[in-house]
Parts: sequence; structure tokens; C-alpha cells
Amino acid sequence: MLKPLSGEELKILDALSNNALLTNSELSTNTGIPEQDVERLRLHLESEGIILKYKAIVNWEKIESPEVVALIQVKVTPKRGQGYDEVARRVASFSEVVSCMLVSGSFDLLVEVQGPSLKDVAFFVADKLSPIEGVEHTSTNFLLKKYKQGGDLFATGAKTHRLPVVV
Repeated sequence: MLKPLSGEELKILDALSNNALLTNSELSTNTGIPEQDVERLRLHLESEGIILKYKAIVNWEKIESPEVVALIQVKVTPKRGQGYDEVARRVASFSEVVSCMLVSGSFDLLVEVQGPSLKDVAFFVADKLSPIEGVEHTSTNFLLKKYKQGGDLFATGAKTHRLPVVV
């Protein structure tokens, strides 16, 4: 069941979603909420599972990274009485899966997968994802470059490695 949040809780969540490193003192200054209230509300949001964890957004293109990321579109036949949830739960249970979301459009699930190589991701799709009961079709797209993630822009204005198109 969804819980309504107070205006103070929403202010704290908004501030932390922009900078997870903020201390309770900094949150108090930024939101105008007394520091002891910030501490109490933050602990409450964590204990309720509303704040799941604090993460850094890393620009992996700045360092050598062997990981391959794929976005996989999955068409699903929903199960009677369970809809898409059972298939999504099974897909999300694999360690290779970074995220799994139900979406609208021509496919049902959008699955982000990470693996050590293109071959490993391809085997994941062939050996683990496709055989799941209810999975009708998959379409795999390999991530080539990130320009923006979570509202944060990565390097802009950098020279591209593509040759100019001449007509």
C-alpha cells in the first residue's frame, strides 16, 4: 500500500536524490527543517524502505571498464492472476540484471543487464532469459555511450570519434 509523505519528507527526498552525501546538518540548512527532525525523518524513510540505499553516479567512460551493458526489450505473455509480476520477479532475480521495469508500448519489460563481454550477455539472453515461461520475444540493444543518467549530464562538447558525413 502506498503511503502519503509529508512535505518535509518530500523535501528531504528531493535534496538527497540530488546529493546523497548531504549530512543531516546540511539537509537542515537546505530544507529549513530543524536538524533533529531531519534525523528522525531520514531514519523513518530508511526504516520504511523508501530510501533503499545511497549511490554514486559514476562516469565509467572516464576509466577503463570491462563491463558491457545491454538494454533488453522483453515481450511477455502475462500469467492469469499474476499479470507480469511473476515473470518480472524471475527476470529480476538474476545477478546479471541491473534493473527490470514494466513499461508501456510494443514490449512489456525493459531489462538492463551487465556482463563481462558481449558473448556473456548473449548467453544470458539465450540460456537464462528466453527460456523463462511467459517470455515470448526479446530484442537486445548494447549500450554504446551514456550522455545523461539520473538527471546528470556526462561530458558534453567532447569530440566524437565519428567521421563527418559527406553528401
